[in-house]
Amino acid sequence: MPDTFDRAGAEAQEAGAAALPPEVPPEKLRWSCDPEQLPFGTTAEVPPLAGIIGQERACKALTLGVELGKIGYNVYVCGTTGTGKLTAVQQLLAARRGQGTPPPDLCYVYNFKNPDCPRLLVLPAGQGKALKKAMEGLLATLRREIPRVLASEGFQRRKEERLRQAQRREQRLLKQFERRLEPHFGLLWHEGDLSLAPELAPVIKGRLVPMAELEELLERGRLSPERYRHLQAQYATLSAELAGVFADVLRLRRETEEAIAALERSLLRPLIRQAVADAAAPFREAKVHQYFQEVEEALNEDLERFREPAPTDKEAAPPPEEDPFLEYQVNVIVDNTETHGTPVIFETSPTYKNLFGAIEPTLEYGGVWRCDFTGIRAGAIHRANGGFLVFNALDAFADPLVWPALKRVLRYRQAEIQPSDHFALVPSTTLKPEPIPCEVKVIVIGDEELYASLSEADEAFRRLFKVKADFDTTIPRHTQSVLQYAGFIRRICEEERLRPFDRTAVAAVVEYGVRLAGRQNRLSARLDLIADVLREADYWAGKAGEAVVTRAAVEQALRERTARLNLVEEKFHELLAEGLLLVTTRGAVVGQVNGIALYELEEDYAFGFPIRITAEVGMGDAGVVNIEREANLGDAAYTKGVLILSGYLRHAYAHDKPLILSASLCVEQAYEGIAGDSASAAEMYALLSSLAQLPVAQGIAVTGSVDQKGHVQPVSGINEKIEGFFDVCRLQGLTGRQGVILPAQNVDDLMLRQDVVAAVRAGQFHLYPITHIDEGLPILMGLPAGTRQPDHTYPPETVNGRVDARLRYFAERWLAWQHGKGSEPPP
Repeated sequence: MPDTFDRAGAEAQEAGAAALPPEVPPEKLRWSCDPEQLPFGTTAEVPPLAGIIGQERACKALTLGVELGKIGYNVYVCGTTGTGKLTAVQQLLAARRGQGTPPPDLCYVYNFKNPDCPRLLVLPAGQGKALKKAMEGLLATLRREIPRVLASEGFQRRKEERLRQAQRREQRLLKQFERRLEPHFGLLWHEGDLSLAPELAPVIKGRLVPMAELEELLERGRLSPERYRHLQAQYATLSAELAGVFADVLRLRRETEEAIAALERSLLRPLIRQAVADAAAPFREAKVHQYFQEVEEALNEDLERFREPAPTDKEAAPPPEEDPFLEYQVNVIVDNTETHGTPVIFETSPTYKNLFGAIEPTLEYGGVWRCDFTGIRAGAIHRANGGFLVFNALDAFADPLVWPALKRVLRYRQAEIQPSDHFALVPSTTLKPEPIPCEVKVIVIGDEELYASLSEADEAFRRLFKVKADFDTTIPRHTQSVLQYAGFIRRICEEERLRPFDRTAVAAVVEYGVRLAGRQNRLSARLDLIADVLREADYWAGKAGEAVVTRAAVEQALRERTARLNLVEEKFHELLAEGLLLVTTRGAVVGQVNGIALYELEEDYAFGFPIRITAEVGMGDAGVVNIEREANLGDAAYTKGVLILSGYLRHAYAHDKPLILSASLCVEQAYEGIAGDSASAAEMYALLSSLAQLPVAQGIAVTGSVDQKGHVQPVSGINEKIEGFFDVCRLQGLTGRQGVILPAQNVDDLMLRQDVVAAVRAGQFHLYPITHIDEGLPILMGLPAGTRQPDHTYPPETVNGRVDARLRYFAERWLAWQHGKGSEPPP
């Protein structure tokens, strides 16, 4: 790229070269963990980490939420994946799992008074199964004993006696009526069915003839008209009498049946009463005894189903299409027989059905669906009743039904089990089981974004989840936390059978943790990423035939990890080498500065790459125009950073004159969105270079944001940005004059690669920390910045002096043009 700048600017740079600010000392470029300070040879000598590393604030909040048993003190565990959230919850609740008394069993039974509302029975732990067995035993006893009693000789004899008495009375009534009918009429009975009323039939020539045949006899002349009319008249009268007589017969039959039924009840009531009493004896709950009382009443009114004896074990009874004794079953939905102490439920698939249960229909013969109380199924919240329920918030609240249902449970302390067909046009059942009293502590695990969304969407969320256990992504680096890192390595080695790590390998892992944290005095709490490095280092140690993992294996694991992920970075380097990306690290150009963009491809991998920022200025009143903003390529933070530039220009140069300026800023060859304000310092230097007509050294890249007073502010990803620009400089050839201007506040964040540190020590690469925009001007443009004088002017042969003169010229010529005067050459 040609070095384009005006001769006056070059001469000014040669005449007024300024001293450069101090560089970052090499010892601050990277923090190193001294293996000799670690009190062990390998991790085999270190006790495994029992808990998590750090997170004292989160653990205190979690403990408060677990131990404070008041309404609303449920817990939202917040933090990035891998920071130990689930581990902390598991370890805290593990200590409480065996404490206290187990919660009661929950059973649903048939409601004999209101079948659509199954009754809830709450029994001590283990008694639910006992109740189920008691009812099964009761049914087995009655199905065996009732047929035996009904088939007994004594009962059959008394029953037959009642039947004979009734038969004699019935025969007397009918005989008396038949005598009244003689000699002209008789009774014609229906064959095989004596329950039907007999037919009144006249006697013709000694034979009973149905009335329907009289008309035929009349037509044939075998019956005279007078006799026909006489029989018809008698038939009408006698039919009424027959109806009365047969009504008496039916009444006698009903009385007999009732008498036999009363006899059955008199024999079976004591049997049923005793069987029910025996089944209810082990239970002390009033509601259970009330249920057994209703069972006894139902049994006394429902003896018909017990007449057939139950099949024996040797008999092959065909499976019934429907259980004939369904309403006498017990549905134990929560059985705490094996529960010891407080229940702790971790629900890994928190759908609505899995959390709150359902009423499952049964497919009957013929393809008809049926719902009853035996289809009621409990959810995790019922199994956790009296204890703790833990689930992932994002998984749960993806189901739109979960949050409203959970809110009702926590607010009213009762859980209703409903059918699972919430979106069906026609409900599959009208069952409404009795609500279950629910005292459960809910712990949900999620991230900050979901917490903010829930809090904003529903004010009840904060009232119901009053405890927020916030897990940080970093922890302080001190001797204890370094030893905890070693304990964590030992634990992973034991759990996954990895090779021991020697002290040099542990030091390398700790340094990687510092690098991930982004601060020299912090360690990363992303233990999942650390564990991945441990596994891969063990793999490479095995490839090398090592019995112990060394620093070399850890460094190889990190290199290989980078090599798997840096395809995009390599493509950028290829485009640069082929001249398709117009970035140079040599020479000087007016109005052009190398900024550094950060590309985050993975949660643990990012890289920096220089971006070419250009500025063009002219006289006008448009101000600073951000081309990325006009093209909708910049986010709000980026746009804010550009707008701040106008504020700094007013602060530095518009105290004695109006700011007359039309300027454009552009990130060249950027075709995707630009985020953040970390390029605002570079944009400021490009703007000042264009105004001062001073060329900018292209071997110096700039990162940092700037405020309206000109103070340079820290940015993220400082290591990746410096390393990214270093890689480009090395690709184009190190000259010894290349480097990066960075915010001074970022010096404590430096954890640079060893090759970058070596280049800095050798004087091949430079890092300049600054606190104000003026401190970078001599580095980039070779002239002093210049200090503002009491008359609001700057020394002429300074960068600020040249910028001020240019802006003053713009203001004066603008005013002259406003009054119609001609132009004059610029100073």
